[in-house]
Amino acid sequence: MSPARTVLHVDDDPDMLELSALSFRRAHGDEVEILTASDAEEGLTLLDSHAVDCIISDSLCLADDTAFIVAARRRNDHVPIIFYTAKEWDAVALDALEADVSEYVRKADADGIGAVVERARTLAGTESLPAVTEAQLFEGRPCDTVEEAVGTFPAEIEGGPWTIVGVHDWDVDDELGTTIAQVLEAHTGVDALESEPLFSSLDTDALQTMLEPRGDGVPRYDIYVRFPYGRYEVSVSSDGFVAVRKLPETGYE
Repeated sequence: MSPARTVLHVDDDPDMLELSALSFRRAHGDEVEILTASDAEEGLTLLDSHAVDCIISDSLCLADDTAFIVAARRRNDHVPIIFYTAKEWDAVALDALEADVSEYVRKADADGIGAVVERARTLAGTESLPAVTEAQLFEGRPCDTVEEAVGTFPAEIEGGPWTIVGVHDWDVDDELGTTIAQVLEAHTGVDALESEPLFSSLDTDALQTMLEPRGDGVPRYDIYVRFPYGRYEVSVSSDGFVAVRKLPETGYE
């Protein structure tokens, strides 16, 4: 039997930690040891005293305002970090990029703590676990083309259905921001390069860094970043898919 892997979950919500620990125990028994910490200092103490295979962390800070995920990365330059937070990407992008997080997941968008638990188990390197890829979100199969993905884009938060309007090919296309602008203009008829809501509030360089494959070519899975664009909500995934839907208050046709 392979040795148990260890996952550290740091969150100031005791209910979230209890639910996380329960999910690990029910799903994986003794296969994964779950450590929990309710603040950043306690998290660092556990990280220093245990061999941790994966970290799940909310956006907590130490007394000197250093983000926990940044401090954790400085202590361990290879441990996978799932940044599981209620905060929008723009508010945490600098910390997430400095910490080189493996995943950024908004709590409002996640398919429950169970999905995060499964991803943590994968990143921790537990044997016999099939990798969590696009197949889990796209009706059990990878989506290599826009045609395959239409109608299957995840709709895990309330609102109208998503329409995939384009795809960014990481191996061919130059700038993610250019792809976003082009497909939004084609879909909405609005010049995205001149539209105030898009490029005044969206750091496309940071977005590309977050979503593009890592330096060794390994793709990032299951990351979705959303932002408003006029009457629309836009979602861009690490698969390169760009999807839009009308904001709930405007209706959807």
